[in-house]
Amino acid sequence: MGVGTTPQLGGLSYLAIGRETALGTYNTATSALDATSFGVVTQKDTKILQQITRRRTLSKRLSLGRVVGGPVEFYLSPEITACAYIMQNAFGGTVTSATATGETVGGLGFSHTFEVGNMDQSYTSLCINLRKGDSTTGQVFEYNGVRVNSLSFNGELDEPLMMSAELVGMNSSATTNDVESALTVTSAACLSFVNGRFSVESAFSSLTSTSFWEVQSINFSINNNLKTDANARRIGTDALSTLPIGLQTYELSVTLRFDTTTSYDAMIAATEFAAEFEFAGGTMTGSVIKEGLKVQMQKIGIKDAGDVVVGGPDEVLTSTVTFDVLRDESASGYAVKAILTNLASSYA
Repeated sequence: MGVGTTPQLGGLSYLAIGRETALGTYNTATSALDATSFGVVTQKDTKILQQITRRRTLSKRLSLGRVVGGPVEFYLSPEITACAYIMQNAFGGTVTSATATGETVGGLGFSHTFEVGNMDQSYTSLCINLRKGDSTTGQVFEYNGVRVNSLSFNGELDEPLMMSAELVGMNSSATTNDVESALTVTSAACLSFVNGRFSVESAFSSLTSTSFWEVQSINFSINNNLKTDANARRIGTDALSTLPIGLQTYELSVTLRFDTTTSYDAMIAATEFAAEFEFAGGTMTGSVIKEGLKVQMQKIGIKDAGDVVVGGPDEVLTSTVTFDVLRDESASGYAVKAILTNLASSYA
C-alpha cells in the first residue's frame, strides 16, 4: 500500500486524557474529550551547517530539539472528567470537593473548588492518547509530560461556553495502544449563554447572582508562562527534560453596550473591584442544583475602558472593557478561583 492512499476522516478520531503523578511518566489516559479541534503536534527543526567544502551547495545538517505542543478547543461540559483534568492542571493547585451549596439532604450535587498552585500537587501533569483517523488504519500517538500553558474561557451570544487550551508536552511517540474500548463515555450537555452572567461590585462580599453587567461577550485567560527554552532542556536528549512554571498571569475583557461612563470613570480613578462570572446548565439528575462553572476574582481594575469610537450613523455603540486581575493581599486573599458543579464526588 502506498503512502497517502488511505484517506482518514477527522470525526472518527478520539482524544483521551489522563493525569500523571510524576512529570513526564505516562499514565492511563481514558477520559474522552469531545474536542472541536486538536492541534497538538510534534516537530523537529534542523540547522543546515554552513561549511566551506569547495562546492556551491551545502551538504550537512543537524537535527535539533523536539517540540511538542499546540491548541485544543472544546465546549465546557461539567460532567466530562477531561474538562476538570485540564482545569486542574491550568490552575496548578488543589481541588477541594464538597456538597453543593443549596443541595437537599441526600442530593448528588457536588462543587469542586480549583485553587492556584505551583503544579507540584499529586497530579503534576497530563498525558494524552490520541487516535488520528479510524480504528482500522488510523494512527495512534501518546504524549507525556503535558502541561497547560494557557487556558481561555470564551462566552458569546448564541454559543455554549467555549474553552481553549494551549498545551506543551515533554515528549511524544507513535504507538499501537488504541484505547477506544476503555474510554469513559458521558452524555454531557454544554453550558448555555442564556444562564450566564458577569457581576462586578466594589467588594467581593457584595457580589450577588442578581446584580450583573449586561455584557455581550466574556473572555478570560489564565497564562502559566511555562519555560520551554534552554531552561527546560539538557545535553543528552532531543526532548524536554523538565517543564518549569512561570508567573501565572490573567487576561479579562468583556464587550457591552455603551450607555454610561462608569468604566471610564473607574479607569481614570484607578478604582478596584471584585468580579465573578458564571455559566450554568440544566438541573442535575438526583439534585436540585444546576451544573455549571463560576470563576471568582477578588481584585480587578479597569486598564482600558474601551472609550467608544463612533464609526458611523447606524451603529449601536459598544465598549470592550479590559481588566487587570491581581491577588488580593489579605491573609485569605487570592487572585482567581474556579468552582465547577456536577455529579462527581471528587477529583482527588
